[in-house]
Amino acid sequence: MASDRPTLPIKQLRTIVAIAEQASLARASQQLNLSQSSLSRQVAEAERHLGHRLFQRGWNGTEPTSAGAIVIAHARRMMTAITAAQRELQPPGTRGTDLGYHLNWFLLDAVDAVCTSGSASGAAARLGISQPTISRTLAQANAAVGHALFTRNAAGMEATPSAAILRRLRDQLRHDADRIPEMLGALTGEMTGRIAVGLLPFSEQDVIVQVFAHILRDHPHVRLQGVTGSYAALTDALRRGEIDFIIGPLRGGDASATLAERPLLDEYLTIVAHPGHALAQGPVSLEQLVDHSWIVGPHGTPTRQYFEAVLLEHGMTPPLQICEMVTFPLAERMVLESDAIGLLTYSARQRRALRTRLAVIQSDFPDAKRQIGVISLKRHAPSEPQALFLKKLTATLAQST
Repeated sequence: MASDRPTLPIKQLRTIVAIAEQASLARASQQLNLSQSSLSRQVAEAERHLGHRLFQRGWNGTEPTSAGAIVIAHARRMMTAITAAQRELQPPGTRGTDLGYHLNWFLLDAVDAVCTSGSASGAAARLGISQPTISRTLAQANAAVGHALFTRNAAGMEATPSAAILRRLRDQLRHDADRIPEMLGALTGEMTGRIAVGLLPFSEQDVIVQVFAHILRDHPHVRLQGVTGSYAALTDALRRGEIDFIIGPLRGGDASATLAERPLLDEYLTIVAHPGHALAQGPVSLEQLVDHSWIVGPHGTPTRQYFEAVLLEHGMTPPLQICEMVTFPLAERMVLESDAIGLLTYSARQRRALRTRLAVIQSDFPDAKRQIGVISLKRHAPSEPQALFLKKLTATLAQST
């Protein structure tokens, strides 16, 4: 007998997988050759059926929620099973139809009922429908696989190996589909949600990894995401709701009126080079520094603005040969692999440990410090996992610095 438990239609599961793989409703609609409005309706129906939101806007496009990740995992397993069955069903060297497009639960239940009863009338009685409906459904199933699933004999209808494949597929799909509500039910009482953090260059970035590791251990259903990018790209993503916070150098009075800044620690501008660099032997002047290649933040960053302002105040033209890096580890790596000198910010703790990796250049370049902190939207009310992240971030920084 068919299961009485409400089950997501296979077409909705197919849509969910396509959106997850493409991270875009537009690209998924092209892949499935369906309109975006049709896909949106299918997702909305699935969300109403399951009682959970499945997708949200994120840095990479359309991304799953905590519940969506569970549904996607099972839906992918089911679509993989359908693809494997399709390979079994199509003769070698031929190109079959898209089985996932044609399948539905009623079709699979009808094939299973005929296999069990040995006749269309018996299948109709088992499913509580008319025999003509069974006959029409079997015709659809034959068209979906490209050949007949049953042969007629004196006793009724005999299943072919292809019918047996569909029957096994139906049992596997039912098993996976029936587990989805159970797995979603396990989220009850668990912390769920997203913490998406944009990272600007600063020396204590490892603290984000430590905080993420603690949250992942204690709250495995919270989705964690750390992305790097320029200030402009990350603030645009923050405004669009694609990320929740930015952590890095604060702009102070230059910050947008829509953004709130919360200081966490101070970092100090430091000129660094690879060990053994000629300039690392003793104090050097600004004139000596300006003639070298530099690794500095991109235009518009506080560090770049300060760097160029200092040189201009001393009547010097900022060097043209500047390598811009938007991630701190890459900037340090570039310093190690080249003769360029870098202007980076380091916390007091990182500055003390710096000499084990790089040479610090002593010069008459003015000392300066930068506030590192959290940037968020004004009037942003953090969710439970986001509030936990901020609490753990503050505590971890207090311990490490």
